[in-house]
Amino acid sequence: MGSERAARSGRIKAAQDWLGRRADSPLGRLAEQWFRAYFAASRNSACAVTVYSSLSVLPAVLVAIAYFHPSRTNANVFAERLISHLSLTGSTASLVYDSFGSASDNALAATIAVVVGFLLWGIGIGQIYQEVYAKAWQVKARPIADQGRFAVFFFALTGAIALVVVSAEQLRDRGWLVLVPVWLLASTAFWLWVPRFLLHRQIGFRSLLPGALLASLLVGGTSATSPLFLTKPLNESGRSFGSFGVALTIVGYVFVLLTMSLICVVFAPVWAHWRQSERRRDD
Repeated sequence: MGSERAARSGRIKAAQDWLGRRADSPLGRLAEQWFRAYFAASRNSACAVTVYSSLSVLPAVLVAIAYFHPSRTNANVFAERLISHLSLTGSTASLVYDSFGSASDNALAATIAVVVGFLLWGIGIGQIYQEVYAKAWQVKARPIADQGRFAVFFFALTGAIALVVVSAEQLRDRGWLVLVPVWLLASTAFWLWVPRFLLHRQIGFRSLLPGALLASLLVGGTSATSPLFLTKPLNESGRSFGSFGVALTIVGYVFVLLTMSLICVVFAPVWAHWRQSERRRDD
């Protein structure tokens, strides 16, 4: 018995030592600083952004596609792209199609719902992102005076998502050699614009670039590989809970993507501070 306890204690001590050595490496220090910065700046912001986006951005995207998609007679593009990307079939595909039915069937009611969602929740999304960016960069936010900027951000985010949904199939048909560069350029430009716009150009493009690139890679990579981890839960939720299960699974997926975007918000200032601290260590 004593030898077993000694062996177990030895393994635990070895694991602790290994973790300590990894934490005291350059990448370990970067990870620790990044972890601390995210929790200091976010304060559960991902949960709030997910709820606000589900109640305002998603309905607005459906309406935007219904109004502006070239094929007005078949405007349920969001559901079709989701079904195609995840290779859904049978009852789950029908549930997804019904859950995200075309807003063009009742454009007036859908538009009213979008206006209400925008006024109640949509403006708050930009404010949350501004607060996280401001805390990460340690600059002053102006939430009261920037309501107009938050409105612009809401419509820019809605338009960007709608554009991705509408153009995804055409870009994919042209191959990954076209899709990947287009996504990286467009997504990086968007994530460079967001903090510049919300923070009144207090931070330069060069300083913001690491976070924008990381957001493009993480969000894009997660979206591209989502069939590997999302199709099975979506099928199981659809079979067990119907449209309610489908909707909750999609909301969970949105939460993952938005959490990644907020993690990337704090990466650029952490990266800059980490590089400076590592240089001082080398000196």
